[in-house]
Amino acid sequence: MKSRSRTFAGALLAALMPLAGGCAGATGGLVPSATVTTAIQGWESRLSLDWEAAGQNITGYVNSKYGAPIVNVQVLAQGLDASGNLVGQKIEWVGGVPSLQRTYFRIPNMPPAATYRVSVWAFDTLESVGDFL
Repeated sequence: MKSRSRTFAGALLAALMPLAGGCAGATGGLVPSATVTTAIQGWESRLSLDWEAAGQNITGYVNSKYGAPIVNVQVLAQGLDASGNLVGQKIEWVGGVPSLQRTYFRIPNMPPAATYRVSVWAFDTLESVGDFL
């Protein structure tokens, strides 16, 4: 029976994947800009960032304040000129952050800028193993 359950689960997952892709696009194709710095409002309730810029490289940690693993974490780094105008940006995959722990990230080769800012662009929470089966 187990193999039958797994076969059914695999078929169900294969059938739902195209729908999941369509749902991802349903957010309106959100693109980072000078005013849009995250795809998930309120990310600060589950995550925090510690980072620093050294030249054109940004390094830091994504810290979890949440009691379950957080996966598919992406951070957005933006370079700003002296007037606060956007001069360049990058989204980098961090991966996962274990519950109530932290994960290191590095964003190399940012464009030269007067200042930088970093925010969490997107993530998913992993409430149970069943969330991804």
